[in-house]
Amino acid sequence: MVCDSRSDRASKHLDFTDPRPILNAMNGFSNIGAGTGRSLRRGFTLVELLVVVAIIAVLLAIVLLAVGGFRDSARLVQCMSNQHQLQVGLVGWSQDHNGKFMSPESREYQGIEELFWVKSYNTGASEGLRLIDGRETEFAVRDGQLWEYVGDVAAYSSPLDPSGRVRSYSLNGFISDSPDNPNSVWGPTVDRISKIRNPSKTMYTIAEHDTGWQFDYNRGGWVVDTYNGVWKDFPAFWDPVDRIAMSFVDGSSRIIEFANPKLNEAVPGHEVPVNELSQADFDQFSEWLDPTR
Repeated sequence: MVCDSRSDRASKHLDFTDPRPILNAMNGFSNIGAGTGRSLRRGFTLVELLVVVAIIAVLLAIVLLAVGGFRDSARLVQCMSNQHQLQVGLVGWSQDHNGKFMSPESREYQGIEELFWVKSYNTGASEGLRLIDGRETEFAVRDGQLWEYVGDVAAYSSPLDPSGRVRSYSLNGFISDSPDNPNSVWGPTVDRISKIRNPSKTMYTIAEHDTGWQFDYNRGGWVVDTYNGVWKDFPAFWDPVDRIAMSFVDGSSRIIEFANPKLNEAVPGHEVPVNELSQADFDQFSEWLDPTR
């Protein structure tokens, strides 16, 4: 009796020693699409490669812009943090001196020098020269009244400042026993924190880059002529998207956007009269300077 198993039946139809069925099957795969007049492509054309390269270049440019924008924003935040650190020291000094303000001045014979927050002159310097070739050294800030309350040279310099100066910041020129506003000719002044009407809207520090003078440092406090509409000083135009960091008397620090993104073109230097392009920003800075509003 013969037992016809399933494997025996399969062996009757398949011959594993004959490679032709396998080769025929592989040839069938290679001819897919032949019936429609198409064949499988084995690579990219030159046009396709150029398109891919162009897409990669665009994506890379977007990434680089995003990274650059993030870097600039991080520097601006650090600039704001530096000013907050200065503001805390300034207010701490005032609390220890019956509510007085330090002087925003720094030049010799320009006021009550015992109140100067920094000293940009060499008379009386003990450790080292404060001014060399018209530029402040770290001894200018170390010999100022604020140093004891801050103790960090890096806090005086903005990471956005391209000049590499020791000091990038100035104080509100309208607040002090010895303000940078002789006889209040440019705006109202006060000499005590208690006299400031609205501390949250009264600026304390600002980034500045004085230009056009004999010396390369910020001379005196930051002021504008609020009575006659003249930019005596101007903010530092370092941020590529037209922002600036400031601190206020109440302890807050903020990043401000200019009303006119091209304010640097409207106010190219000192002693510039207000015009329609700078009016909105001038009005805002005048309000922040005024300690009596």
